[in-house]
Amino acid sequence: MLERLRTRGFLRAPGSVQITGAQWRGLGGLAIMLAAIVQSATTVHDAARINLIGALAVIMSAAWLILLSRWAVFGVWLLGLASCALMLVAPGSGAVIGAITSLVISGLRLPARRGTVAAAVIGPLFVACDAWQARDTPGFNFVGTALTATGLAFAYVAAVSVRRVREERERAEALLQELQRTRAADIERAALTERARIAREIHDVLAHTLSSLAVQLEGTRMLLEQRPGDPAALGAVERAHRLASEGLAEARRAIGALRGDSLPGANGLPRLVEEFGEATGTPSHFDVSGEPIALGAEAQLALYRTAQEALTNVRKHARNVSSVDVCLRYSEDGAELLVEDAAPHVATNGAASGGYGLVGMRERAELVGGTLEAGPMPSGFRVRLWLPKT
Repeated sequence: MLERLRTRGFLRAPGSVQITGAQWRGLGGLAIMLAAIVQSATTVHDAARINLIGALAVIMSAAWLILLSRWAVFGVWLLGLASCALMLVAPGSGAVIGAITSLVISGLRLPARRGTVAAAVIGPLFVACDAWQARDTPGFNFVGTALTATGLAFAYVAAVSVRRVREERERAEALLQELQRTRAADIERAALTERARIAREIHDVLAHTLSSLAVQLEGTRMLLEQRPGDPAALGAVERAHRLASEGLAEARRAIGALRGDSLPGANGLPRLVEEFGEATGTPSHFDVSGEPIALGAEAQLALYRTAQEALTNVRKHARNVSSVDVCLRYSEDGAELLVEDAAPHVATNGAASGGYGLVGMRERAELVGGTLEAGPMPSGFRVRLWLPKT
């Protein structure tokens, strides 16, 4: 039994009693109400009525304490009905304080429907008791009864308004917290997107440069094995050195682009194809058709990186390349980039060799609303990038 009372909040373990500021204010209000009841009792000389007033004071005190607990609905009814009874026995400010308190708690703490029912019963009943008490007053105190009814109605309406303001504030705080959580999620998502972009940039730069460098160094090694001391080996080493320098410069440009510097675009395609031809000795051709259209910075970068990655894949996966054709076609709807090589492929894409070439190209295309297609042809391999007009 004691455990049940403790779990319901009636009993607490020693040393665990904590009274909040609102409860202290409630106890202060109880003291004021009791003082007002005592003041009203001083005008009564009938012993039976005094005893009844004392009993009602005890009931109203118990009801007031219940209001401070989780069982406020019972306290509201008990305090309101006891206040009505006190108005009949000893009219005065004590009964009025009890009635107003019950209506205020109805508007502040009870559920809307229960609070309305309690106010609709206790308020008119208290007004009726006040009118009954004043029935023998000369001229029947209509003004006093009207003022009592107005005061009770104002107390309840004010309590309901305060409750709605408090609920709106709590709702606004909840929305603000949700907004902050959403903003944090957006920031995290943006960070992940930027991290993926940086990964693509670094991959494209290093894959292009290191693949070219690997081809040159492999050729140099074979040349030295077959013809030691051949001056051509010196030229191959110089080309490898040039590729390493260009790769370092390209990496610096990529880092600069991540900092917001100018990004490479379609204007860099001719030079890219020319460098590929010089490095590999493969006949390479670049062609532009149509009237150039406006493309965003990310779309321009996607054109350049796609061509760069496609040429890198040619170095890594193709053998006996006879030619490479890069074509950029503009139309009213967008731009199309084609990279085709004439050679049998050892692997059909970058992913087959453990890389992320085609995956990165496809991600770039999708980020700017485009599409990427890549696959073998009867005579080689083809990469097609389509970007819509921005």
